[in-house]
Amino acid sequence: MNEISPIQFFKYYQTHLNFKIIDIRETKSFDEYHIVDAINIPYHLLMEKHQLFMNKKQIYFIICKNGDKSYHATKYLMRLGYRVINVIGGIDHWMGSVITHYA
Repeated sequence: MNEISPIQFFKYYQTHLNFKIIDIRETKSFDEYHIVDAINIPYHLLMEKHQLFMNKKQIYFIICKNGDKSYHATKYLMRLGYRVINVIGGIDHWMGSVITHYA
């Protein structure tokens, strides 16, 4: 299983360019706050239609609220041949800034 700690992910985020972050929380939660440049593909949609959003050459960091769903998503997507890394602890442990939307 490919996993990265919150500290390692934050350092990676600050120093690398060619990667994508997929936030698999529901759209409402994503809209409340999310990591800059993250894309929102809710868990069930990603599991069912991954081929529409991903390619096997790109590196993807999979993040959810606390790391549970992203763990399962990463495990599944790895079996399909995608280059995915689970962000341990999810966005609850993210140390960087986020984009927030206040209603």
